[in-house]
Formats: sequence, C-alpha cells, structure tokens
Amino acid sequence: MFLKTELFEFNGEKIPLFELSALQRVELLHYLAAQEHALPKQGTDEQTLSAALVELNIRAGAMVVAMSLWHSETPKRNLKDLQQEIMSTWPVQAIGKADTQVKVLSGMLAEAQAPTSEADTPSESAIKEETAEKP
Repeated sequence: MFLKTELFEFNGEKIPLFELSALQRVELLHYLAAQEHALPKQGTDEQTLSAALVELNIRAGAMVVAMSLWHSETPKRNLKDLQQEIMSTWPVQAIGKADTQVKVLSGMLAEAQAPTSEADTPSESAIKEETAEKP
C-alpha cells in the first residue's frame, strides 16, 4: 500500500492514522459541498448560524478521521457508522487534533499551519468565532 501512516496519541491512547487516498479526497470534497449546501440560508439569526457552523466543523473533522481509520478496519465498516462512532466516543479536541494530523499527513495542510501543541489547538469558542465569520 502506498498510503503513509502515523501514530496518533491522545490521553495515553495510540492509534494509527492513514493519509487519505485520492478517491477519499474526492469523496470528502463532495461531502463538504453537501454539508455546506445544508447550512441555514440568509435571514437566519447569528446564533443559529454559528451553531450550525460549529456542528459542520465537528462533523467534517470526524469524517476526515473516519476516512483515515477506515483503512485499518477489518472488515470494512460503513463510513457513516464509523463517523458516528467517532463523534459519540471522542472528545472534540481529539477530533480536531486527529483531523489536523490526517490533513498534514495527506498533504492537505502545510505542517507550518498545523497547531504544534494542545495549547495551540483552537478551543470550541475560538472555532465558533472563526466559523461565524465565514459565509
């Protein structure tokens, strides 16, 4: 297999993360476009839009992590089920950290852009403020 792999560590637990395949990157783009299309339309109050953007960010991060972990699954599970399991059992901070690690591993994010420590990892309120500004 050509995919790079790297250990992810959080709270003393370690699991291997894989870079995303070319097909997975295409599928991720379609997933993100569909999620963005489902966002509330104009006229929505700021608080509702902010909550929807935070939810989108968490779901997208969990999808990236699920796509990465899918490579180590035997037998291969449904990607949506794996995403749901991650969202149900992982803290938001772990999802964000793993999402960033997979994106760096996959060449989707420059290593210089990635947070270098937990102190640099954006908090949920910081994510809320950042995503609230995006259309």
